[in-house]
Amino acid sequence: MRVTLLGTGTSTGIPMIGCTCPVCTSTDSRDMRLRTAALIETPDGNILIDAGPDMRQQLLSAGTKSLHAVLLTHEHQDHIGGIDDLRPLNYRMDTPMPVYGRRRTIEAVKKRYYYAFDNNNGGSSRPNLTMHELTPWQTLTLAGVPITVLPITHGTLDIFGYRIGNLAYITDASSIDAEVVRALAGVDTLIINALRDDPHPMHLSFDQAQAYVERIGPRRAYYVHLTHDILHATLIDRLPTHIQPGFDGLMLEVPA
Repeated sequence: MRVTLLGTGTSTGIPMIGCTCPVCTSTDSRDMRLRTAALIETPDGNILIDAGPDMRQQLLSAGTKSLHAVLLTHEHQDHIGGIDDLRPLNYRMDTPMPVYGRRRTIEAVKKRYYYAFDNNNGGSSRPNLTMHELTPWQTLTLAGVPITVLPITHGTLDIFGYRIGNLAYITDASSIDAEVVRALAGVDTLIINALRDDPHPMHLSFDQAQAYVERIGPRRAYYVHLTHDILHATLIDRLPTHIQPGFDGLMLEVPA
């Protein structure tokens, strides 16, 4: 199974509009971060995790020609703002796109993209979506890979993370319950959000994320949903070798 980090930035992306800080003006391509999303590729199909406003650019960069499912973590704009751009994949594959998420997230998609669900609005002007409700701890198989839905806390919001085979994908967490930590025992690769050094009410800090990595015990972990407070190269030097900051376009092979 191949995992590509399509985006590793926070909700504003990096560089931030109008910012002249060292990160936003860096010449290191690893400091340029689109909104956080990932692509899972297996012999049986491709799964997109989150469809933010950079999705079109991300899938073009990845050379993606087909998608077989979209998993949504939650309904904030940086995670669902690109759903309309699924239309070309509808045309190419000549089939509706299955989209999975919790009920609240599905309702938000239906409200924001109301025209996609209006049968009087036909033709190519709307994405063709089939919505599938998920619940915490539900298990399912997509693209031939077993998936477990993980309940995650994002400030005051309940959202989802996912265990996908030997991969755990958690973004926008502010805390992770002990039951989820136990459920991730033995995972090979952990993708986890780590916003910055300073605490934040909605997101894990670097120290908080590292503490969860040590409790879960993956072979390797990668930080995503980073803000513009620290250069990629500086963060690498601070972290132990089994934890690395992710960067846009990073490809990882995860054993079955």
